[in-house]
Amino acid sequence: MCLDFSTDFIGLPSFHLTHWEKTKETDWIAVLEPNSACHLCPICLRASTNHARPGRRILRHRFVPSWGTVWVSVPVYRQRCASCVLTWTVEWNGIPPRGSVTSAFQEMAVDMCRSRDLLSVAKQLSVAYSTLERWYYQLAPQRLAQPKEHEAPEVVCLDEFALQKGHKYGVNLMDAQTGHIWQVTEGRSREQVRNALQQWPFRKAPHVVVTDLAPGMAETVRQVWKHTLVVADKFHVIQLFSKALEATRKRTHARGTHRRGRHEQRLLHTIPDKLKPEELQELKIWLAEDPHLERLYYALQDIRTVYAVQTQEAGEEALQKWIVDHLYSPTPAVRSIAKTIVQWREPIQNYFSFRVTNAKIEGTHNKVKVIKRRAYGYRNLERFKIRIRLECKPAT
Repeated sequence: MCLDFSTDFIGLPSFHLTHWEKTKETDWIAVLEPNSACHLCPICLRASTNHARPGRRILRHRFVPSWGTVWVSVPVYRQRCASCVLTWTVEWNGIPPRGSVTSAFQEMAVDMCRSRDLLSVAKQLSVAYSTLERWYYQLAPQRLAQPKEHEAPEVVCLDEFALQKGHKYGVNLMDAQTGHIWQVTEGRSREQVRNALQQWPFRKAPHVVVTDLAPGMAETVRQVWKHTLVVADKFHVIQLFSKALEATRKRTHARGTHRRGRHEQRLLHTIPDKLKPEELQELKIWLAEDPHLERLYYALQDIRTVYAVQTQEAGEEALQKWIVDHLYSPTPAVRSIAKTIVQWREPIQNYFSFRVTNAKIEGTHNKVKVIKRRAYGYRNLERFKIRIRLECKPAT
């Protein structure tokens, strides 16, 4: 094996590789010697002399699946200062004063934990779970993106997620452009959301915040960040119609098999352009039998047409026309949705100016669920925050 390549592979600049030794079928030991250097006394800063070389330390340095564990053997130097009569042990860069692994091995173990649970990594590396856990939560916080090194986001997505479903909830604040989560806080009440916004790690408040149709979220944003514009998430507006359609279908339509129910759901919620001609005909006959379901269905198609408008002025006009057409509908569900849209008219209109949604943060929350389930839940919220921020999209 080429020694120059091996030296680069070892990656310890204070040493040079002399030779390799093999102890087992899968374990290799790289025998290292320190480069010539003058070791200064830590008190008087004068040159010292080597007092003794009592032995060598063997530490785990890397893990290569095709090779196995790579160890390094380094000498232990004892130095003496004649002026201060001081004796000390030389510390090498990358070699901790205690322990049986190098700093590079600890960092490699932390890297392997990305998108994996600690237990499986600990078994692969033959390391105690508690030891790997200590390494991870010592080194991982140092890898978090620091706000002072990045520009403040202009558009932020705000949404809640379940820490413990049905019991504890939290709030995430995400950069809508990069998808990086900058802040994770516990609680979803107005007071807790207010405290979360006040702890925003950047000095500059965002220009736009995208949120769902929860009144507490939008009002709290306006109270804390007075000059920030609120955009109502497009998909939550569509969800109003989806829930109403499903409730009306179950209430008015005869119950059939589960498979039939899934077929009806697909017909109602799929965009008409994506349905086959025979499916469109079936849907048309079905809607003709139920006027309330028909009005609700076409109200949904009309709001989709509103969101398809490309300019702000045309979007505001289309939204106004939709409100006029459906605010006094004979169908109670349509009237109820229309009143909600009137209440959220300004945040909905802001969508036509910025064209942003909460799609990124909703997708990230699916990954948060995977992180939580992979660990069978987290008792320590701070550690959960570290996992979320590290494993979701990085700040760029």
